[in-house]
Amino acid sequence: MHLQWSLKPDPHTAPNALIIGPTGVGKTHAIRTASEILNIPLAIVDATRLTSHGLDSSLDAVLVELISAARRVIAGEHGASSSELDEQNLARRGVVFIDEFDKLATRERSSHERNELIQRRLLQFVDGMTVVLNPSPENGNQEILFDTQGLLFIAAGAFTDLLDDLGQRPLRTMGQMKEHNRVIPLDIERYGFMQELVARLPVLIEFSNLSEDNLVEILLRDVIDPSKFYVQYISSLGSELVFTPESRRWAASSAVSLEIGARGLHQVLFPILAQLSQNIEEEQVPPKVVKLDMNMIMRLKRQIEAKRNAR
Repeated sequence: MHLQWSLKPDPHTAPNALIIGPTGVGKTHAIRTASEILNIPLAIVDATRLTSHGLDSSLDAVLVELISAARRVIAGEHGASSSELDEQNLARRGVVFIDEFDKLATRERSSHERNELIQRRLLQFVDGMTVVLNPSPENGNQEILFDTQGLLFIAAGAFTDLLDDLGQRPLRTMGQMKEHNRVIPLDIERYGFMQELVARLPVLIEFSNLSEDNLVEILLRDVIDPSKFYVQYISSLGSELVFTPESRRWAASSAVSLEIGARGLHQVLFPILAQLSQNIEEEQVPPKVVKLDMNMIMRLKRQIEAKRNAR
């Protein structure tokens, strides 16, 4: 719903946002999916790749990517090529997603000066400035004046230990809050961000850790199921892979213990399904149906362990 602000007649009213949540809970996936549904150009920049020396060129690349994304959106909607003017106008209403934003904090002495410079430059970028994009194949080999004021900026990060630090707020601030466990702008400032930059990200959105039930649901959705690749590969070998409810629950429970969100499903399932694929490849006549139940999982785990011990 927040991204729909960028579709309003006056794009300057769109409030920028900051998403806070642990790794692997779907922060980037949520924004990418929403932008696809709403047909909004999206450019994703990893804050860890920004440096004070190469920042301007990195930000220029973000704007060029927005123009390319706008071209894809228009082509997808109308099935035809678009004019450069249409692309640029749509790109100026696009979304810039800054991932790993918390890595730009000035908490560490070794990176304090560098990150402060990056924050100040980002402040200008978010506040609205005209950027001159040099001619390149991506922008039609012409110089483009790109006004960033109409863009919607969404930053995201894990902000490790932030919630643990909430108890360190000044008593005056604590007394003014109804919910002491909710993140407020002051917390982001204390984490190591300029007050002016935090003020430009007024909407704070918190993502919680994924539960075991959440991970089971992911395994039931073909679009995001991390086991889908192996299901398709095993199908190409002539076998149908069938998960039992117990095997899904085991995978979800094991992934939760890793504390890396949905990425934990990959770590849990990869060795099991890789070993299963190898077993099927070695069969002269592959079975038509392979049921991945707990007995099968235990056998595969023993095979994996035996290989490790044999090294």
